[in-house]
Amino acid sequence: MYGNTIVLVGIHLSLAANPSLEVQVVDTTQVSGQDLLALQPDVIIFDTHSILPEFHFNLIQQRPELQLIGIDPDTAQAQVWSGRQVVAAEAADLIRIIQQKER
Repeated sequence: MYGNTIVLVGIHLSLAANPSLEVQVVDTTQVSGQDLLALQPDVIIFDTHSILPEFHFNLIQQRPELQLIGIDPDTAQAQVWSGRQVVAAEAADLIRIIQQKER
């Protein structure tokens, strides 16, 4: 968990109760995105209101296998980003990608 907002504190308590998960809380004021990557997380959960959009793009570019989960405190919805990359040289390639997503 990247941050210590009220939203994340509640989620941390719920996730930490699950013995199959190892949950670490990282303070955004003390640890940069680069330092965060050095911890080798599988997933990073953050409050979308406390992180700049560049945060997502920089981390995903550096670690495409990383899963980022942003929690929007206004809607309580989770937004998931992944670094899945595909080659789309032609419009037909884009159509194929879109159709795969619809399944």
